[in-house]
Amino acid sequence: MLKKRAMSEAKWVSELADQFIRDLTTKRLDVGYAGSQPKYPYWVRPLNYSIREWDEMDDWVIDTIGYSDWSVEHSRWVGSDQKYWFRDERDRTMFILRWS
Repeated sequence: MLKKRAMSEAKWVSELADQFIRDLTTKRLDVGYAGSQPKYPYWVRPLNYSIREWDEMDDWVIDTIGYSDWSVEHSRWVGSDQKYWFRDERDRTMFILRWS
């Protein structure tokens, strides 16, 4: 009985480790809302994308929404802290639909 239980626990740990590794390596977009950032509260953080894909995202967001940086008055988005920050939820949603 003890041996069976140990095998069951080992399988559970192995499955947990496999899921953890999948979470670390699977492409995904984390999204959120930062109430403390009133100008650009909606954000997206791409995880596990390549440098080439990040460059494609940059090109796409500039071509689709327009050029932006923190000094551009009334810009619709900015990039900072490995995230894209958006003024409007609809722009963030468009980004998510394109890159998910």
